[in-house]
Amino acid sequence: MLKRLDHVSIGVLDMDKARELFVDILGGEVLPDAGQSDAAGFDWMTFMLGGKKMELVTPQVVGEGGIGQYIAKNGEGFHHISCAVENLDEAREYFESKGLRILGFDDRSPAFKHFYLHPKDSFGALVQVFEESESTLRLSGPE
Repeated sequence: MLKRLDHVSIGVLDMDKARELFVDILGGEVLPDAGQSDAAGFDWMTFMLGGKKMELVTPQVVGEGGIGQYIAKNGEGFHHISCAVENLDEAREYFESKGLRILGFDDRSPAFKHFYLHPKDSFGALVQVFEESESTLRLSGPE
């Protein structure tokens, strides 16, 4: 069902300090997939570390938005893993047929359609599932 693991995401409060650790000290290579989502209230950046794509996410306002609320409740650290699928609707049907709960289904943007599997159904891990597209492949990092 899952096509590929795209990245692992870490929630942080101070993007500059996190970037210093993961890029300057640990040797991560910054990728162009970075930006902000004002609608969801967070900023992100991505980088390659040890041949794998990683993502840092930070709330625009501490304690607000999904990322801010998550960090307020759980602290900084692991936020989610992100996996690609061929067809988001088929993936949703498949996971629901297996008894997994879907959170935040969003297919409004053709460039990035996604949902999450409820962490209580996946051993505490938030799993993001997104539909592969030319855009997501272009931002997936070096081959």
